[in-house]
Amino acid sequence: MVQAMGPTYAGGTQPIVKDGYAVLYLPDVCNRELIAAGEAPVFYYIPNQVRMARKNGPDSGDYLFNLLRFSGTGGEGVVGGGGEVAGGMLTFSVTGALPEATRSQAEGQITAMFADSDDAFWGLRGHQKPPMFRPAIICETTTSVSNLAPTPTGFPTQDPAGGNRSLANGGFRTIGMPRAKALTRDAEPTAPDNNLDPWYCVLQGQGAGSIDPTGTHAFSGLLGTYPTSIAWAGFHGAASPLIVIQNYKLKVWSPVCTIKIDGNWDSIFTHFSAAASAHYLWAKVDIQAEFNNMRKSGDIKVDIKVDTTLPGADEIAKKMDERSDLVFNKFMEMAQKVIFDPPAPKVDAAKADSGSGSIFSPWGVSVALKYRRDESHLDLHYEETKQFAYLQDHTVSSSLAGMADDIKADPDAERKYFLTVYLDDWPRKLARVVRPVASWDDHTVQFMSVQIGYPNTAGELNWEGHSFSSSDGADPTWKFATTQKVASDVSNAPSDWTPDKTYVKRKVFLAEPPSEVLDPFHRVQIEKNVIDLDPEPNGTLLNDTTLEVRADNAGRIAVGPISLGAMLEDKSQAVEVVMEATDENYQSLGMAPVRFRFGVDDLDTDRTWTVFSGDPAMLPFYRYQVTATVKGTLFRKGQSWTGPWVTANGNGPMIVQVPMPDDPGVTTRGLVDDRVHQLRQLSRGLPPDPDQLGTGSDTGSSSAGKPATGQPVTAAAAGTKAPASRDLFGAKAPAKAPATFLGYKL
Repeated sequence: MVQAMGPTYAGGTQPIVKDGYAVLYLPDVCNRELIAAGEAPVFYYIPNQVRMARKNGPDSGDYLFNLLRFSGTGGEGVVGGGGEVAGGMLTFSVTGALPEATRSQAEGQITAMFADSDDAFWGLRGHQKPPMFRPAIICETTTSVSNLAPTPTGFPTQDPAGGNRSLANGGFRTIGMPRAKALTRDAEPTAPDNNLDPWYCVLQGQGAGSIDPTGTHAFSGLLGTYPTSIAWAGFHGAASPLIVIQNYKLKVWSPVCTIKIDGNWDSIFTHFSAAASAHYLWAKVDIQAEFNNMRKSGDIKVDIKVDTTLPGADEIAKKMDERSDLVFNKFMEMAQKVIFDPPAPKVDAAKADSGSGSIFSPWGVSVALKYRRDESHLDLHYEETKQFAYLQDHTVSSSLAGMADDIKADPDAERKYFLTVYLDDWPRKLARVVRPVASWDDHTVQFMSVQIGYPNTAGELNWEGHSFSSSDGADPTWKFATTQKVASDVSNAPSDWTPDKTYVKRKVFLAEPPSEVLDPFHRVQIEKNVIDLDPEPNGTLLNDTTLEVRADNAGRIAVGPISLGAMLEDKSQAVEVVMEATDENYQSLGMAPVRFRFGVDDLDTDRTWTVFSGDPAMLPFYRYQVTATVKGTLFRKGQSWTGPWVTANGNGPMIVQVPMPDDPGVTTRGLVDDRVHQLRQLSRGLPPDPDQLGTGSDTGSSSAGKPATGQPVTAAAAGTKAPASRDLFGAKAPAKAPATFLGYKL
């Protein structure tokens, strides 16, 4: 039973382009025998074009393409920020698959073209069964992508015409990717502007690919700033700057033929040594070019004879020689044993290094000419008659189409394929800078503390704290940092919390106030030694970056320096000031008042008054009252008067206004001279002087004319007629009253 053996190049190829898809067909080497046996002839297809793969098949769904560009400063606000960076990530997939409808139409076209043909391989005349179509047999696929950078890293370049690097029939030499360059980000380590080289371009996915010609091959790579910009602009247009090259090694068969190869190894070695001295890269195309040159010069003679029973045998032999690698592969099998084999040579060899790999590697070869001579010089001779199976190179290269038409048809499509990422947006570092603000010199504040809380993914607050004291030095700043979470990542999040907010608890710890006796000039009132500036239990929810722990936020009144608005003449004069904290309505808060005493000797000594209530809502409202005293002697009266309460507010210096005895609201108190005289008389056992008796009082009087409390008993109440009374300064009253003293009847 005759069976299909495999595709052949002996009958040539047949390209078909349908609906924009290109495909190449090859016949089976046994098609003539299959038709004669009543079996279905077989044809093989292979993509002749690669294109962008799509999600739902060759012609439907979104393209498997994404170009993401990114940039960031890498500042302190970014976790792991390593400096400024900009570039892109390119991901795409390619395929040679055909839509089912297109493939069916192309197969119908092949059938129609050769329905009446008698060609030995393509002809379908007399076939009994419809032809079968199969994917070509691919033994190996190597895929590469053109480079966007001006470096030889993975960029397949065509050999230029002319010079000693020209190829007889043209071809592609694929340069190997230097490992050092591929792993080096910045060729200028001192450049601070970007830690990614602007021309960096390395795509992963190059190399071995699928042996299914309709398979999908994916690429992904990191790009520098310039390749990213080029790719961004190119894919927004009709065609991209990227070229995808796929090199297939097809297993093909020849018809029964005889191959003869003759030559002289000395001449061949000399030819390759001369070529190698030019120091250009050895690749398969290079060796094959030199082989073709030697055939033209007669150094190598090739003769191919095909079975003469085949129609057009001479034409088939010519096609096999021109279009297949059969003869060259047979030459290389022998050359590897003689001039390319690694054994130690007996002569110095010219070397050509083009990377790493084997002779058949599409990435280049690293060979040295090692001519191994035996005692006699060898002649090259090869002759064989059979049906040969060999590997045939088939290269497909295509420029990837841009997205212009898709974006024009659907403006929202741009966001599916092109994205911009700002690296400073994530991962964000949530930072807080905390500074203490306190007057450490007065030793009122012992230390201050701060705690900052941020929820974990379970919604529980994680706290970190720090304390500040006067020994912290010139820069007592404390920095807190954590990774800012995404709100959806936190379950059972605290109420009103957003990812940019932290909980803050600040406290002020006060020292014990100094003794009033030891320091009468500086008075400190402390209602609470530990003052919470933020409410419990979790403090204040803030999104401020810079925070302060201020001692004056602890409900503080700080008045000073306090000075008098009057001068004292001698030591007999003194002023006492009573100060008391109040609310906004100047009503007492119930705190103990403080007293300051001013004498002539310490008049210029500054006084200060500080109150720490522990209530951050308390404002500096207070009041004060002044009492002035002129000390008397045993022979001279004393005098004292007290002013009304005076309201004030605000922290800072204050001048105390001392009222005059006759100012409104002033209460005076004193002893007049006639009373002093009567006391002296009584102390000597003498009767009081009737002319000096009066109705005075030692309890004082009000300048407003109101009687003071504790009125004395008057002469009328005593039932006697008293002598004329005198006023505060001893002047006689117009009427006489019964003799009394200090309100008592004499």
